[in-house]
Amino acid sequence: MVPRSLSRLLPQSTKRVVRETVQRYRVRMAVQRLLKLPRGHAPAPVLLRALRRAWGDEGYSANLAYLQEVARHAAAAEGPILECGSGLTTILLGVLAARHGVVVHTVEHSAEWHRRVAQVLRTYGITGVRLHLAPLLDRGSFVWYDVPKDVWPAEFRLVVCDGPPGDMKGGRYGLLPLVGARLPPGSVVLLDDATRQSEIAALRRWRGEREFRQRVYEGPDWAYAVLTLGRR
Repeated sequence: MVPRSLSRLLPQSTKRVVRETVQRYRVRMAVQRLLKLPRGHAPAPVLLRALRRAWGDEGYSANLAYLQEVARHAAAAEGPILECGSGLTTILLGVLAARHGVVVHTVEHSAEWHRRVAQVLRTYGITGVRLHLAPLLDRGSFVWYDVPKDVWPAEFRLVVCDGPPGDMKGGRYGLLPLVGARLPPGSVVLLDDATRQSEIAALRRWRGEREFRQRVYEGPDWAYAVLTLGRR
């Protein structure tokens, strides 16, 4: 790191380059530790914390408890995974699920974010993720990703749902009407921000369309739900 006294003398452009270089180094160190984990093992909280800090997206990156939940399920996944919204969880899923041949399909509506995540995947040779750039499409009562369905497998065993953004019409409701036919009984949905009004409304609507068991975990400034789907 550049000493604080010296940092004050540097132009902003140089400071930015230094910050980006340090961030890339931290991400590389954390990902390398992740890649060394034995097959089927989820990372310890200390490694997840380091990875989250290195990612540098504190305002948007998933909280530690949710990352732990995602990591546990990814390490034990038995079939294809769908991720709605890309980011740090994409790296976790891509490394941990690929250990046992599970493919991750990630949909992302932001071209800039898609580019950033794709670059990280390429840099570290994380090949188990199919990252789809999918614009958001207004479908009447909700907005959801516009994805060519022929690129998807017949079913998903796990869904990591952190998109579309909560201020979109319908929140994350579109998952079930558009993907529900590919979610067999026993499949799991990890829903971030589960106590936000848009997600509460989505859960209420889902209950009218599909049986599922629900567990909600909450902290001072975070919440997520684990849904185990029943019969269609």
